Amino acid sequence: MDRLLRTLLTLKEIKTRRDDDFCDRLSRQYTTSLLVMFSMVVTTKLFVGEPISCWCPAYFTESHRQYANTICWISNTYYVPFDIRIPDDFNEQDWLEKQKVSYYQWVPLILLCQATLALVPCLVWRFLNIRSGIDVSGILESASVCQRASYNEIREKTIRYMVNQIDRYLLSQRDFRKGCGVRCKEMIARYCFLVGGKRQGNYLAVAYIICKVLYLLNAVGQLFLLDQFMGLNYHVFGMQVVSRMIRGQDWSELDRFPRITLCNFKIRHEARIHDYVVQCALTINLFNEKIFIIIWFWYVFVAMVTVLSFLTWLGRAIYWPAQIQYVKQKLRACDVTRRSKANLHRFVQYYLRRDGLFLIRLISLNIGEIVASETLAGLWENYGPDRRLLTEHPSRAHRTVVSGKESVFGPPGNMDVV
Repeated sequence: MDRLLRTLLTLKEIKTRRDDDFCDRLSRQYTTSLLVMFSMVVTTKLFVGEPISCWCPAYFTESHRQYANTICWISNTYYVPFDIRIPDDFNEQDWLEKQKVSYYQWVPLILLCQATLALVPCLVWRFLNIRSGIDVSGILESASVCQRASYNEIREKTIRYMVNQIDRYLLSQRDFRKGCGVRCKEMIARYCFLVGGKRQGNYLAVAYIICKVLYLLNAVGQLFLLDQFMGLNYHVFGMQVVSRMIRGQDWSELDRFPRITLCNFKIRHEARIHDYVVQCALTINLFNEKIFIIIWFWYVFVAMVTVLSFLTWLGRAIYWPAQIQYVKQKLRACDVTRRSKANLHRFVQYYLRRDGLFLIRLISLNIGEIVASETLAGLWENYGPDRRLLTEHPSRAHRTVVSGKESVFGPPGNMDVV
């Protein structure tokens, strides 16, 4: 028991992974929490109160009324506005199919399925992240420790650890083969981020942008997926609500979430079968309507934010001048002011490449500008003649190491600046 209490008391110390940006957390964290909360609200309503209440003939006993409520809940009901005449044959299949309301029993399960789908892009990112060769989450955790450090010694050691880990990743992911094809692939990968992979320094950046596309498809696709689950044109539901509000109409009187429905069922009494049609108040739709209105506007908001985030990361991956300017500003913040333009270009394009810049930007977004600048300054100090040889001429550096003439992975040297 004491062990259980200690575990519960330390729940507040559970760390959340921050290996993505705030836009991604809108989907994987806030959207999932919102959907799970709505699922709990609907489930609570099912057990507290009556989700459906049917108006039955006067000769029905209490057990008959309970049976009618139960059978109408577990089976489908039908929405027929009062200005539409019910056909003589209520069981006509074509007419019933158009009026059927068949989603309300499954709303908690639908919401939980949506919450699961909202986590899929995050799981894909974690799967690709693990296979990158560097622990991105560990780098971000170290950056967080550095930000909270009370002593300069701890801060310096943490920065040094982060710099060594990133430097090892940047140097190990190199293509030491030689040939025209290898050089052409490197040249194309430098300007087209979709070409390449780990060896060309594009792996993390491409994997992250792919996950951004998955987040966008998830936000938009779930609006259309609910069309199939609920049998409604749900993807235009929010626009119809806004249209009614602008015209001053009652937006809560929508056909998609009817409060009054019809239910037909049969009862076998001895050798005869009695067919009943009763009118039911579907009170659960009072909750369903508000929940799915919120979900519609939430997904539209998440989709818009995800599009902006996707375009931002895509522009960063494509436009090198902006990357070089970003590095220049960060180095200036750490008083690394004297540097030649050519060396800065080589540092960004040959040493950091897109994956290194991606890691620095993640640190900046999740932890802070200061930690990101100090990490970048440490990488700049590491970029000495040995790193220059390995990053700009990897095949020649590999031959040098093999022949034993020179160690490329020697002690870091300060880069000459102008």
